[in-house]
Amino acid sequence: METLSMRFSNIISIIIAFLYSLMMHGQNDISADLQKLDKFLRSIDQKYVDSVETYDIVEHGIQRMLEDLDPHSVYMNPEQYQRANEPLSGRYKGIGIRYRVIEDTLTVVEVIENSPADKGGLQFGDQLIAVGSDTLSGKNLSANAMSKRIKDEKNTDQPFDILRSGEPLSTILTRDNVPVSSIASAIMLDEKTGYIKLTRFSSSSVSDFRQALDKLDKLGMKSLVFDLRGNSGGYLNAAIKIVDEFLEDRKLIVYTEGLHQSKKETFANSGGRFTNGDLVVLIDERSASASEIVAGAIQDWDRGLIVGRRSYGKGLVQRTIDYDDGSAMRLTISRYYTPTGRSIQKPYDKGLKAYKSDLKKRKLSGELLNKDSIKVNDTLVYYTPRKRKVYGGGGIIPDRFIAADTTKMHDLSKELYKKGLPYYFAIRLVQANRKDILDQHTTIEKFTNDYSISQDWLNAFKRMAVHRQINVEDDEFELAKQELTADVKEIMARYLYGYEDHYYIIAKSDLATMKAIELLNDNIFKELGLNAN
Repeated sequence: METLSMRFSNIISIIIAFLYSLMMHGQNDISADLQKLDKFLRSIDQKYVDSVETYDIVEHGIQRMLEDLDPHSVYMNPEQYQRANEPLSGRYKGIGIRYRVIEDTLTVVEVIENSPADKGGLQFGDQLIAVGSDTLSGKNLSANAMSKRIKDEKNTDQPFDILRSGEPLSTILTRDNVPVSSIASAIMLDEKTGYIKLTRFSSSSVSDFRQALDKLDKLGMKSLVFDLRGNSGGYLNAAIKIVDEFLEDRKLIVYTEGLHQSKKETFANSGGRFTNGDLVVLIDERSASASEIVAGAIQDWDRGLIVGRRSYGKGLVQRTIDYDDGSAMRLTISRYYTPTGRSIQKPYDKGLKAYKSDLKKRKLSGELLNKDSIKVNDTLVYYTPRKRKVYGGGGIIPDRFIAADTTKMHDLSKELYKKGLPYYFAIRLVQANRKDILDQHTTIEKFTNDYSISQDWLNAFKRMAVHRQINVEDDEFELAKQELTADVKEIMARYLYGYEDHYYIIAKSDLATMKAIELLNDNIFKELGLNAN
């Protein structure tokens, strides 16, 4: 068992490592600072009126010290660090399912090929009730809590209790490493236009992206819509190598610089796979960091058009510093700059709370609906080779603005989604009609263009909602019906044709993607000289 003195020694080690990581070439008296902290902790340990866990004080203290530096320098305890790394590793340890919590029950909506779940016979629509002695359903359990119970080491090789069409089953699923592609979708939107959605910049993203480009090239891709909306970033090196696929050799991609980090320039050098075709990059207010490196380089070199809304505005680079107890901190060591010299880091001088509320302020200011509401800093204007103006000081401002879609989510729709009914209804439809639908609609394109939900099924949907004590007025249902049927059809497409291909049906109603296709079909690229050469 760890004694208090052992724990105290570990605390001092962490503090020493932390302070030395912040040392600024003689500007700080590290020895005096350490002595003060040492006296502070020993006084609490030896003289305070009550027993105190000094470990907790140090954990909280490091967090607060980092918050005072900048919004992106963070400390993570071992559990937080492991959880933060998992999405970037390209794999996770689990059983290999995608699921929805529907009416308080974990329901399988996709089984990943060759995963433990696939080998164990799990099917679409299965309800996971329990694993070992841990329940996987109930009003008091969040989706995150259910996921933790599935991954819990004590439940390794424990039987899963399942309901399949109301029949109880049991199976043992041995957890294993399940590969996760960072490419959500790589499809053709028409005969010449490819579409790639990248969800994160992970350790596998470069190979995932190259495979996606090669796949679409074989299908005849001449132009590309590259969707980075909602992509909050990841590894800087992955972003650099992905940009490299679009630019000619020796073109600057990004440079980084900090007080203790000399200027480092990175240039394209791979002879990229897609250096000639027309390119549109989609971004929004949640596209951050590595996504902004990509968008900034494409925009600065006049390589393509940026479409959407102003990006998040994170232009700081972190380095991870590990501690012996499994914790770590990500410390900002430099800023990155786009090829024209732009820093796109938004201001953080008003504190962490104000910084985190920035997206809410954008919504309230009308920026998500009106391009004219974007605050542009005219003192930070830069020029591309084609003499187009681009701006620094807080995110990438798109070349073509697309307002956020506020037409969705009637009040009735919100109530239905709270109970997960559109997902449950889509599962019921697919389970009852899978063979007939696939026989009549052999491709996602045919399903998108031709399939419609019958009035009988819509009536069943309404009865289902009433049965679950949702007040459904006929006139309100009629107002929400178009939106609901489109959403249910989209969910069905995912279950019928797979997670990747169902983006085709999304694209056909997505304002930004439709605008991208329109731009790619016009002569705007030639008129603006937006090409690789």
